[in-house]
Amino acid sequence: MAIQHIYYGVTGTRSLLIQMVFTLNAIYYVSVAELNPLQLVLIGTIMELSVLLFELPTGLTADRFGRKLSLVIGTGVLGFAHILEGSIPEFWAIAAASASWGLGWTFISGAEQAWIADELEGRQLEQVFLRGAQYSSFGRFLGIVLSVGLATLFTVQATIIIAGALLTALAAGAFFIVPETKFIRTKREGSSGLADIAEALSGGFGQIRGSRTLTALAIVTLMWGLASEGYDRLWGALFIEDFNLLNEEAIYWFGFFYALAFLLNIIVLQIVERYVKGRYASVLLIANTLLVASMLGFAWAGAFYAAVLLYFVTGALRNINYPLMNIMTNERLASKGRATALSMFGQLDAFGQIAGGPIVGLIALYTSISGGITASALLLVPGIWFIWKLKKTA
Repeated sequence: MAIQHIYYGVTGTRSLLIQMVFTLNAIYYVSVAELNPLQLVLIGTIMELSVLLFELPTGLTADRFGRKLSLVIGTGVLGFAHILEGSIPEFWAIAAASASWGLGWTFISGAEQAWIADELEGRQLEQVFLRGAQYSSFGRFLGIVLSVGLATLFTVQATIIIAGALLTALAAGAFFIVPETKFIRTKREGSSGLADIAEALSGGFGQIRGSRTLTALAIVTLMWGLASEGYDRLWGALFIEDFNLLNEEAIYWFGFFYALAFLLNIIVLQIVERYVKGRYASVLLIANTLLVASMLGFAWAGAFYAAVLLYFVTGALRNINYPLMNIMTNERLASKGRATALSMFGQLDAFGQIAGGPIVGLIALYTSISGGITASALLLVPGIWFIWKLKKTA
């Protein structure tokens, strides 16, 4: 079997199984585990904190001991996390599972791409990564359909456990199927892991600090992180609590939400790719201004179908942000140290989610879910000001 097909098979199957869980998470957390708004946000915060803490150590593990081993460990940990959260519908178990999920994902993040790049010796990477993204997208779409079918046939809880068990099986299969023939340890002679990390962080920070545009983009990334965690954890609860969706009814609706949002995202990104033509800051300014309005409208929509419409508008606008941000940052980063600088943007996003999530959760707990989503929308406002500054200088 060609190495590319192994890569497509592993990434596509993992995306399918993870999406099976993500499609049903909001229903499970609210209807089965009965988490309150603060707890809903805290589980996401715990996951992001885990990612923040373990991203660099697990990256060093992949470079020292092998990318295949890191990939297998990460996939297995994801499976364990979903089995744990599905088996015990209690906050402590779901929180522990979220921390485990974050740890597992950091083992996969970067290691998988480095593995296939090594095995192909740098050839045809653009084609392989783009094709791999298509397989992953198709896998996620199938995961939505499969999760709805299994949850209807069995239960939401059983579907999450099944997906976790299949992820552990995928990890075991990858151990035997995935080859690793080109791996070379990257540790420099006489250097320590801490010294390597310090040098990399210093270089990345220097690039960002030395550019007013990159500094503004970093602040915008932080604000997006502050706003995103609360919304991500509360939108499903708003549909369930405010519009009284019953369990089976919620399964079908959430499957519909994810499936249609997936298709709309593809369409919106194709439009942006075709018509933006360098006007990145202007598009971001318009999109984020509309985003604040759509989030506020969603938070206080009194009618179910109005909320559904605003949910899709909000999702489409949010999905414009990161592709345009990636273009603007990569255009301004030097080749040397680019990966480290980009990882720092990711860390800023994670830090924002860690800081903003509990704040939004507390507001939602002591006011309402609508109040929490309102707070998330307002956290975007400072970012709009920095985007406006970018538009003037970019």
